This record gives sequence, structure tokens and C-alpha cells, in this order.
Amino acid sequence: MVTGASGFVGFNLAQFLAQKGHQVTLLDQDDYCQRLVHRPPLHDMPFIKCNLAKDNIHLPPNTDCIIHLAAMPHVDYSYHQPAEVFRNNTLSTQAILQYAADHDIPLLLASSVEVYGGEWGRVYNESDPYAPVSPYSASKVACETLAQSYAQCYQLPVKTFRLTNLYGPWQVPDRIIPRNLGRMLDGLPLDIQGSAVRDFLYIDDALRAIEQIMTHGQDGQTYNISTGIGTTMQEIGMLLEPLDRSATAKEIRELEPTQSRGSSLVVHSGKLRAAFGWYPQTTLEQGLEKTFHWYQEHADWVRLFNREYHTTRTSRSFIIDMARYSVPAI
Repeated sequence: MVTGASGFVGFNLAQFLAQKGHQVTLLDQDDYCQRLVHRPPLHDMPFIKCNLAKDNIHLPPNTDCIIHLAAMPHVDYSYHQPAEVFRNNTLSTQAILQYAADHDIPLLLASSVEVYGGEWGRVYNESDPYAPVSPYSASKVACETLAQSYAQCYQLPVKTFRLTNLYGPWQVPDRIIPRNLGRMLDGLPLDIQGSAVRDFLYIDDALRAIEQIMTHGQDGQTYNISTGIGTTMQEIGMLLEPLDRSATAKEIRELEPTQSRGSSLVVHSGKLRAAFGWYPQTTLEQGLEKTFHWYQEHADWVRLFNREYHTTRTSRSFIIDMARYSVPAI
């Protein structure tokens, strides 16, 4: 069972696991971003429409593992709608933990490296303390703590993985890489804001790690899925420019539009590498080129969101969740 199966990670993960021979059931509240309708093979997988934060949960009786990805994942959205994000993420996680405990189903919890906060000059590992900056990251800390309590109180087998900044096919264009790829498709200048450093990982490398944790990871353990390599926002712009000779000059603004992010968030994945021999196989340059070509080939899907990537990040309206959850943009 993959919750959040119509999301960027869940959608890609479901395909990946099916290709590896796993029988996958999909769960999500909708297909707002129209990913599932574009992939006919996914139509053969059972789909359960369910809002975990509100609805009763009923999973197939043969479910032997739950990978819980469902969440409101956008950091900037949580800055503008903190209560909604915290409530949704914690309530949905508590509900699926309770269901897993009641039915003796092992659970993999998707968390985020955002729980570390992010200070300049540091490389984080799993033993570092929580230091959340945004309401989103605070919700992930709460979800991890909930999972630990269920493991303790109900002996629920739980494994946690913390995802770094992922990118790749089917990511909606309201994060720096897909947003600027969309702008390149439409002949707009690159829009690079902020001076933060982040750890970028291609989606396929993350999928391999998740499957290895699912099949071989130890219960009660937390694993970072990351590269350990920091890249500035300006360096992303420099790497994107050569992908399209017609790209116009980029616009660079040093200031972040919100105060919801740490200055530098680079994360070590040593536990994952030592346990499974996992390492990122796709360099940032290779991943950006693959993603750009995919966006060119799927331009019709990307342009479903052109209203959002045409606007600037100084407005809330660049966040696709603003439209999804019917929150007025101001």
C-alpha cells in the first residue's frame, strides 16, 4: 500500500515497485495533478480514494506493508497555512499508524530532512537533534514522534526515511528545478530566488533506496536518503541555462520570499550506504538533463500549471497547493 500515491514520490514509487514485481495498492484523496490518468498501467492497480485525516480507512486484507507518503509537502505553503498543514499531516499519520497497529501491518514512514532545520557549514546525519524551521518540518517531527510512540506502545514495526530535495519526472512546477524548466519551455527567464544551499537527489535514486529500506531495513531505524552534496540556488541556475540555448537571462534575487527555510541543508546518507551499499547513481548534471528532456516530451502536462510558474515567487499564487486546496491567493 502506497499512501499519497498520486503525488510526485508516490506516483513514481508505485510504478517502480510494480516493475520490481510487487503488488501495489494506491491510496490518495484525488488525482488533482492528473498523473494517474496519464499512466494506463497504473489503472490495473487497485485505487482507494481516501482522505486519511477525515475518512475511515479500509485496506485490502492481504496488505503486508504500508508506505506512508501522504502529506501536504510544500514548505512555503505551510508558511502561509500552518494550521492546515500541521493538522492534515499529523492526523493522517496518526490514523494510518492506528490502522497499521490494529491490523499488524509494518509501516514505512516518509519524513523529510527539513526536520534538521539547516545551518550553514553543517552536514547532518540521523543522530542530529530536531531543529524544525517551518510548520511543515514541525509537522514531520510530530509524525516521527507519533511513529516512535506506536512502535513503543503497540510494538508496531516502523521504519523511517528522511527524503532530501528530490527532482525528476512528474514533479509539479512550483519548486526551483521543475518551475524553471517550465519557464524555459515557455521562453521565460529563469527565476532564481534565495541564496540557500540544498541537497538535490534524482527521483530514481530515492526509489531504489526506499525499496531497499522496505525489504531489508531494520525496524525502529531512521535512514537519510540524500547525496551529501550541497548546491546553491545560483548554481542550479548555472546548470539549467546550458540545457536550452534559447533560454533568456536569469533573474537572481538573493532574498528568500519567506523565512521558512534554513540557510543550508546538506545531509549525509552514511547509514544507508553502509547497510545496503546504496549510493546516488545520477549526478545533478545528468539528472537535470534527463528531467529537462522529460519536460520537453510532456510539455502538455507541464503547461497545466503554467499560471503558477509564470508568476513570481513573491506571490503565494506560484504554489500549486493554493489552487488545490482552494485557499485564496493574496
